[in-house]
Amino acid sequence: MEFRTLARPAARLLSSRLPIIPCRGHKTTTRTKRSLKIAPHESFLPDRKAAFPASDEIIYNPPSSEASPLHTPFLFLPPNDARRVALTRLRHTPGSPMEPLAHSKLPPQMNYKRRNPDYNLTAEDIKEMKRLRQDDPVTWSVNKLAEKFGCSVVFVKMAAPAPQNHLEGVKRKQERREARWGAIRTNAREERKRRTEMLYRGEL
Repeated sequence: MEFRTLARPAARLLSSRLPIIPCRGHKTTTRTKRSLKIAPHESFLPDRKAAFPASDEIIYNPPSSEASPLHTPFLFLPPNDARRVALTRLRHTPGSPMEPLAHSKLPPQMNYKRRNPDYNLTAEDIKEMKRLRQDDPVTWSVNKLAEKFGCSVVFVKMAAPAPQNHLEGVKRKQERREARWGAIRTNAREERKRRTEMLYRGEL
């Protein structure tokens, strides 16, 4: 009884210092919504430079569309077609939208190395390549053969394909690797395949 009497003032003091209104922490979605709130593009915003009455305007920002089948390109027009003469006249008219761009308005030209075919392999080289690929496909991989004979990887795949038992072994190894995947990685791979098929069908 004496302990309760002594502890009662301390309990009252602690209860008076505790806040009555609960404070909200950072466990809500408000911060996430604020961070994902992206400002619109500048083309959708009105012009703030002019005065308010003059800033009212209609924003024309249509989506991209396919070429019209009614339009015939210049290269496919007959020589005696009137449209060819009209387009030629428009191209040589200064200030016309069809006037060709000057070199100063074009971006700089990109210079990169182009790989020209060498045609340096003979029939004996291709036979040797096939023999090495059939005897030991693990040691003589596609990259090793391309480096040895000085050709491209694509040519090695066409001229000296791997034996069937090697391809089956690689497939079984891939299946064992995929069997250790979890649900998240498996679903991600299936989703990637599905999106690739949709891309080939033109649905994306």
